[in-house]
Amino acid sequence: MPAACAPQPHRGGSAVQGEDDKALFASAVGAVRPLRRKGRAVPAPPPHTRRPSLPDNAAPALPVDDAAFALRHAGEYFEGCVRGLDPAVMARLRCGRYSREKHLDLHGMNARQAGDALHVFIKDAYMRGLRCVMVVTGRGRNSPDGVGVLRRLLQDMLCRAPFKRVVLAFCTACACDGGAGAVYVLLRRQKKNRGKIVWDRLPPDDFYS
Repeated sequence: MPAACAPQPHRGGSAVQGEDDKALFASAVGAVRPLRRKGRAVPAPPPHTRRPSLPDNAAPALPVDDAAFALRHAGEYFEGCVRGLDPAVMARLRCGRYSREKHLDLHGMNARQAGDALHVFIKDAYMRGLRCVMVVTGRGRNSPDGVGVLRRLLQDMLCRAPFKRVVLAFCTACACDGGAGAVYVLLRRQKKNRGKIVWDRLPPDDFYS
């Protein structure tokens, strides 16, 4: 067959088709604008807080001479602990994760009666080797200034001698245990080398007025 009769390839068809495809794509996405940022803005997950893994009723022994308490208030909630206490221990107490081994109900008592009852109660619990107890004070909503007298009395007494030598921490109880009407108290372990605790060192009479 003569070379002149050989079929010739079609020139320019692919280029024209390519231009048509671009025009169709441009008409389909003409109103679309590129994103300013890549991907979606996904908030970072909250940090995972691991629950303390201390065994129940485990609390470190700390020096007790002239121990000072760190106090904190937030509305009806209050807490106090010996300075330097392991935060994991305080977290356990706040969550009610220590077994309450004994409780004292101060409802219906005046300040003096409540102070005497608390003195007997804390001394007995400590001497028996109990670690966590609960004191029920009531919320004191009927008090003149809206702050329960017995709640304030309890906090003040726990920070004074002789209680400050046997108390590690205290805080408002969880709602299931009475909330603002009750207080958890975490006691120290007994130590022979701790020195004599003067249990008869009671507050003066004007402390209760």
